[in-house]
Amino acid sequence: MKKTIIPSLITIGNFLSGFSALLLAFKGYLFLAILFVVLGAILDSLDGMAARRLNAVSPFGKELDSLADIITFGIAPAIITYSIVFHDAPIMGLPSTLLFPVCGALRLARFNIQSGEQEYFTGVPITAAGTILVCLNFLFEIIGKKAFIMITLFLSYLMVSKIKVISLKGKNLLKKVS
Repeated sequence: MKKTIIPSLITIGNFLSGFSALLLAFKGYLFLAILFVVLGAILDSLDGMAARRLNAVSPFGKELDSLADIITFGIAPAIITYSIVFHDAPIMGLPSTLLFPVCGALRLARFNIQSGEQEYFTGVPITAAGTILVCLNFLFEIIGKKAFIMITLFLSYLMVSKIKVISLKGKNLLKKVS
């Protein structure tokens, strides 16, 4: 068995989490849909760790990861947010809901053409933006529709911005302190 299959299987788990989140959202199981996006975030961090640990980083894996990410952290959070926040005011939330996955796709495309390990990401990664957006749905009653539009637009902007965000890839954050 090729060692590249392990990270790819984890990435497929991320993809399936995002797709499950979409199916659950369409059926009205919005809390479960949010949990599947969070599960996707966990799997997304594990696939990269596995690829680096196994020395199995590949262009195929990078592309597969981006395809999974646009589903799990771009489209699923937008659909979940639209379903929770804008179900009774569909026109009001449509522009920001449409913009979020578009900016996520642009962010992923920019990331995929960069070469080598970077110390910094350019723009907020879609994984972070999508996870933040979907988790904020728990606070919808406090935040309100207009603020949610602003938050969604701001997260969209952060993904395509030139802001430098530190990359934790390859960093051993769990080292024992002695």
